[in-house]
Amino acid sequence: MRHKICGSALVFAFLCVTAALAPANAQTQQRVSADAATASRDAADLSEFEHEAKLARELGATDVLITDGLPIATWEMDKSDPYPMWFVHHASLLKDFPPPEVQPYVNMPYARRVQKVVRDRCDVLEKIGMKAVWNDNEPAVMPEAFFAAYPQLRGPRIDQPNRSRKAYFAPSVDAPETLRMYRESIQLLLKTCPAVEQFNWVTTDAGSGFDWAPSLYPGINGNSRYKDRPMSDRVAGFLINALQAAKQAGHDIRINLTPIAPRPWMIPTFSPDVLREIIRQLPRGLAVEGHEGPDGRPFDGVTVVNADTGAFYPVVGLVVPSIEGPGQSIPASSEDNPTRFMINFGGNTSADFIFRLLKATLHAPMRTLQERVTTLRSFAASEAGEAQADNLMAAWMALNDAEHNLQQLDFGGVLRMGDVLNRWITRPLVPFPEKLTADEKKDYRPFLFQAKSEAQADDLIDIQAMRMYEGWGARLLFQRTISLTLPQLRKALQLTQGVAKASTNESARTQWDLTGKRLQAVIYLLQSANDMVAYQAQLDRVKTLGEKVEANPVLGTQSGWDRTDLMETARTEIDTMAALNQLLESTKQPILDLAPTPEDETIMRLGPNITEQIQHKIDVMNAHWRDYDQLFTSPNP
Repeated sequence: MRHKICGSALVFAFLCVTAALAPANAQTQQRVSADAATASRDAADLSEFEHEAKLARELGATDVLITDGLPIATWEMDKSDPYPMWFVHHASLLKDFPPPEVQPYVNMPYARRVQKVVRDRCDVLEKIGMKAVWNDNEPAVMPEAFFAAYPQLRGPRIDQPNRSRKAYFAPSVDAPETLRMYRESIQLLLKTCPAVEQFNWVTTDAGSGFDWAPSLYPGINGNSRYKDRPMSDRVAGFLINALQAAKQAGHDIRINLTPIAPRPWMIPTFSPDVLREIIRQLPRGLAVEGHEGPDGRPFDGVTVVNADTGAFYPVVGLVVPSIEGPGQSIPASSEDNPTRFMINFGGNTSADFIFRLLKATLHAPMRTLQERVTTLRSFAASEAGEAQADNLMAAWMALNDAEHNLQQLDFGGVLRMGDVLNRWITRPLVPFPEKLTADEKKDYRPFLFQAKSEAQADDLIDIQAMRMYEGWGARLLFQRTISLTLPQLRKALQLTQGVAKASTNESARTQWDLTGKRLQAVIYLLQSANDMVAYQAQLDRVKTLGEKVEANPVLGTQSGWDRTDLMETARTEIDTMAALNQLLESTKQPILDLAPTPEDETIMRLGPNITEQIQHKIDVMNAHWRDYDQLFTSPNP
């Protein structure tokens, strides 16, 4: 009997241990699965990086940007504050290559992942004989825990107060300790990737800034101990420190520091006098705003050839050759002054088309309009055939005009700011958005770039606290811009469809058909953008008037023009979104830039289940038609 009891006890103990281990085993399996998915994604990204690097090398490029498309620093995201999304997708010296003192305050698994990605990319470049360029924003924001540990290193507050819920700080580069950390970080980077020869740093934006710069978003501020230090000494000292660190490690590097270009309402980071004094202190190889020290000559760095403007993002794969602009030609090389350049494919899904475009134009005469037209017309013939070359040229000209028109709305690309950062594409038009349930808001509210109240989040045109499309006058100007742009896009669509129909090659026909679908998607998104601005303007107007609703209107009461306008706008949006969904479901090829998994959807990127989200938006709008009865007297004809 005793043996049976012991046996039962042993079985019971085994079951208890097994039960205790089950969650741990499940977590281990999930972690292994997640690690495998991450490794697979990084391998795919490396393959694409190598493909584009080889294309660039064939075009004569000498350098490649290695910080484009690095893993997002999800560890810096904050569910209670959207502001970190402005810097989590940027590289960061101290966080990606942290010296020992910094390591306890950053995410080391993430840092090691970035280091491996960078090392692998540099191995590719070494193999094909190219150099690397490193872009980031400096001096970059650091975690609050870092400043709790090193309070003497707290530098300027750098967040935009109307877009953040917390305060964020960059380190003070006046402090010798900070400079030492930067030296170690740069040396760790160069040890990992000796191919890096140029650094391009942006400051005063996206989580970066210098102490006591007048352009800081919260206002001029910084470490009080260094308030009286001249700005020229601060900036020059920071740049010279980096240059010396590289030299100590046996590397010659070049650095160009560029403040965010100020809009009319913004204060410049460096005044002309301060800029001149900074440059005077800099040795060769260091530059600010493209002016190299010590005499201010143009920075002798790597020329960037931008292949894609991104005017139609989140629609992907639309490459618009510049007809009116200066073209993509670069200065000719000589033995005394060899030209170094890199090509920015822009993460575009049409890298091969961009390659063919640049191969035809990069080293061709493109200075005058006649030269550009002649060169591009020859390229059009090579892509679409002689008979369709003029039609393709006309399509490109129409798209150039469309891009030019949309610049009038550019506080950031209008579709990027609206459809992505403000989720117009998944937001329902309803008269009382504040009454929507959490389930009705699930596809857009978590991804709104809003910082303050729910009232702000409920406003369709309150984007980044700018409200640039607010009011009836803005509605008219916005509508005017869209009405000028859509005919150009429809013209380009019709011409592209003609090119596709005339194609005798099945592959070419498929490609032009896909281009047509992408153009149609842009048309739908701009129509939707017009609906958003129009709807909010009318909704604001009606609610401000506060007219009394008749509960029992007399027979013969007609719908008021404002009721008709608001509801017609909503119906137009439903029909446009239904058409967009049908378009998206018509092909497996990418039309919109979508995250690979729902977990990867962020404020900055739409999710892969976009068609389900759009249908949910339509369903929500259809469920709230009777809400308009609370705003308007119902017709009783």
